[in-house]
Amino acid sequence: MGRVLPYPPDSEVLLLPRQYGPAAGEQAVKTREFVVGGGGLLGRHVRAALGGRLSERVRVPWDDHARACARLYELGRELAARTDRWNLYWCAGLAVFHTPAEQVERERVQVGRMLAGIHDGLERSGRPSDGALFFASSAGGAYAGSAHAPFTEFSTPAPQNAYGEAKLAVEKEAEALSRRWRLPVVAGRIANLYGPGQNLGKNQGLVSALVKAQLTGEPLRLRAAPRTTRDYIYARDCARMAVTTMDAVRSRTLGRDPYVCKIFASGRSFRIDGLLEVAERLFDQPVPVLHEYPAGGASSDFSVTSRVWADLVSSPFLNIEEGMRAVRADLRYRLDLD
Repeated sequence: MGRVLPYPPDSEVLLLPRQYGPAAGEQAVKTREFVVGGGGLLGRHVRAALGGRLSERVRVPWDDHARACARLYELGRELAARTDRWNLYWCAGLAVFHTPAEQVERERVQVGRMLAGIHDGLERSGRPSDGALFFASSAGGAYAGSAHAPFTEFSTPAPQNAYGEAKLAVEKEAEALSRRWRLPVVAGRIANLYGPGQNLGKNQGLVSALVKAQLTGEPLRLRAAPRTTRDYIYARDCARMAVTTMDAVRSRTLGRDPYVCKIFASGRSFRIDGLLEVAERLFDQPVPVLHEYPAGGASSDFSVTSRVWADLVSSPFLNIEEGMRAVRADLRYRLDLD
């Protein structure tokens, strides 16, 4: 399997051409594809799933909050003014489950400015748009305090921190925009994403973290109970499912609610101690662990399953063993261990 190597960090918004195959009785429609956050783990795999040649690159100055907000608002206005068919995939953001509330709020505002730009642009034009949006949201953020796993799209969200609250707030803003303008929107509540190229500086990515600990001998700081159960989805599989969903969103929402909330998960859950066992068995090497959670503490089940458009699976999901092998090969390259 080829490794996915990091893209330049300034590859934030990318525009690619793609030709969709027509549905029965329809003409082929050329769709312009925008990916916001194209330098991140999900964004890079979405770009790969879309294929095609890069035709335009728009940069967002993420390090300057005011300028980023202005550029995102401008992007929204530009999208609303388009007369052709377009899709936008929002895959941006550095915030994770334990990110401080101030940073989480900055990212929520940035998404909101783009949504406001789309709204204002559509209001000014006075005509409908042939656009559609995909937003990467968080299953973990939404269901952190929910009861009765496995959670589905019909489970009651119960966020437990600023991260989860911000993700749900963005979903609400996108939902309002969608229903106001009959604009198809997919909020993708994504399970634990992993894969080659994951940002090791972010406090997330258990699979990458445990493989790194195994390779370097530096202990994995485990802050959750070993029996904690979660769903882990390979980034390439998630990206392909997102593209498949966006391919279908117009036909499936025609004459129906244009807003769709869907869980993106592999459907296969693992306990943390089970993941450690898989890694040790695969590579015949222990994973050094520093437990920062009482070993006998309560276990938590955060498994999820999708009940919305559950038939939209683009290809068989990579199993955890092959996923770990891909992550290990990538980390050996990035850590200069080859």
